[in-house]
Amino acid sequence: MVAPPNRRAPSTRREMVWVEEEYFRGWACSGCAWEFKPSGFPVGDTIAEMKDAYERQRDKEFESHLCADHPKREK
Repeated sequence: MVAPPNRRAPSTRREMVWVEEEYFRGWACSGCAWEFKPSGFPVGDTIAEMKDAYERQRDKEFESHLCADHPKREK
């Protein structure tokens, strides 16, 4: 069985990083232009539950994004 091609370079190690720019402040990928933009207000009955929901959504979206779909912008 052949594995599907990986759309990232095998040697590329991407990480989630905190970014502060003029028009964006939040979590982004170190390997591409992906930025986490939450869909709505975090759900939960307590601050801890809302924080956990936010982190789960952020982590899931980061893990599932493909860097090839978010090329870095030229500055």
